Amino acid sequence: MKYEDIVKLLGDFGPYQKRLYFLLCIPTISFGVQTMMTVFTLGVPEHRCALPDWDNDTYAIQGERHARAVNAAIPLSNEGTQLFSACFINNVINDTNGGGVYTNTSRKCEKWVYDKDMFSSTIVTKFGWVCDSELTRTHAQTIFMLGLLVGSVLLLSPADFIGRKKMFMGSVILHIVSAISIAFVPNFAILGLLYCINGMSGIAIWGNAFVVGVELVGPSNRVYTGIVCEFFWTCGSFVTATLAYFVRDWQRLQLIVSIPTVLFVVYQWLMPESPRWLISKKKYEEADRILRHAAKVNKTELPSDIFSEGMLEQTTEEPLRLIFTNPSLVWRSLVMFFNWFVVTIGFYGLGLNVANLGGSVYTNFFISSATELTGHIASLLLIDRVGRKSFLCTTMILGGVCCTATILPVLYGDVSFSWMTMALALTGRGFAVASFDAVWLYSSELFPTVIRSSALAAANIFGRVGGTISPYIANLALVIPGDFGRAVPLLMFGTSMILAGLSTLALPDTWNAPLPDTIEDAKQMKRCT
Repeated sequence: MKYEDIVKLLGDFGPYQKRLYFLLCIPTISFGVQTMMTVFTLGVPEHRCALPDWDNDTYAIQGERHARAVNAAIPLSNEGTQLFSACFINNVINDTNGGGVYTNTSRKCEKWVYDKDMFSSTIVTKFGWVCDSELTRTHAQTIFMLGLLVGSVLLLSPADFIGRKKMFMGSVILHIVSAISIAFVPNFAILGLLYCINGMSGIAIWGNAFVVGVELVGPSNRVYTGIVCEFFWTCGSFVTATLAYFVRDWQRLQLIVSIPTVLFVVYQWLMPESPRWLISKKKYEEADRILRHAAKVNKTELPSDIFSEGMLEQTTEEPLRLIFTNPSLVWRSLVMFFNWFVVTIGFYGLGLNVANLGGSVYTNFFISSATELTGHIASLLLIDRVGRKSFLCTTMILGGVCCTATILPVLYGDVSFSWMTMALALTGRGFAVASFDAVWLYSSELFPTVIRSSALAAANIFGRVGGTISPYIANLALVIPGDFGRAVPLLMFGTSMILAGLSTLALPDTWNAPLPDTIEDAKQMKRCT
């Protein structure tokens, strides 16, 4: 008897699995919040140099005398819609009366005042990460994404040896401590360390909770459970946008979203260990207790001898290097790894890029979250109707076309066409979200059972590498001036998505096809089915 047969006896998605699945999806909300929170906590408001002779200088003009002082001290800007230069202040020479007179020459300043209409305070305004230090913000976002990569390696893989629950609870503690501590960072080094730990713990919480939930669900519901968990991430995006709109101070916002994570400690008593993992470690007594409790809740019965000798079949995993035994498997793996790399760049990069699209970052982020929700709904409704290959190829190409098309209103339109740039970019993100859902499912069905776990782990690493570089692409506007700087990231996202979508044409479709169990089964899969 295979483990899947035991799950079928329990009921593919009975009351026990539904309750546990919902419970384990809740931490995904916090993971989504912490990941996208940097759009606001690392927000860069409009700014200019502080007047050296005004103790209470503000970005907002205080009156006629203040306006004259600003006009004299700050040179005009030649970039964007900002009236005054953000980084330069005019030099001062002494006049015959001992006073100071501003000249037409300027220098870089070391102190700034910030527009408080969008943010009352951010980490950027606290440390002055603007002008020559503006890339520090991007470095911080990249370190968080690097945490996702490191966590995928250091905190997900050990769960196969230590146990899903133990790694989940350890990650919960790291998540709580790092999330709350971020509100009190004294410098960039500590912030980077905490961001890395927060990213590591977030991906580990999501990954281990997801595995425990999915391993108790029957095959007929794995498409559903694999996508529905993403709705909780999107819920985190809506929570982030709503709270950030009402709480404009970054420190208060960070504490408000982080303190509730302390409640995850109760999962020590609510979350069971994965029965599949327990069986793999021959801990049959504990696995039997959990499975029989599940059967009782589902009002089903299990045979009394499911763990007797000869009743339970074990699946032997093979090393990942077996994919190199066949050219078609090598090509198939490279295509999927490339798709993971690109779709993760698009998913995170387009999400982080909303702050660079112009207009209200809150409105842009909320609309982005809505398109994200639409992408998940489309995946849930269509992926079982049109097939994995067709769905992934179509969403990747359409998303790429939307992002690439933003060059048209940038080059040939004026400021009145900025809405078109935002609409195309946010629509592109909706397609990227749908592609992200599809690539997870497609990969799990394309690789044979004997190397499926290893292949998905490798694919996930390629994806996390893409996520790590996504902040640099999203923030290219910092180094490329003008409207073209806003379009370059979208061009890069778009062209890479089109290429990845076209590459999927070389893959076999797994729609309504039996899952390959062995390397030989995988070799027999045809490109057209």
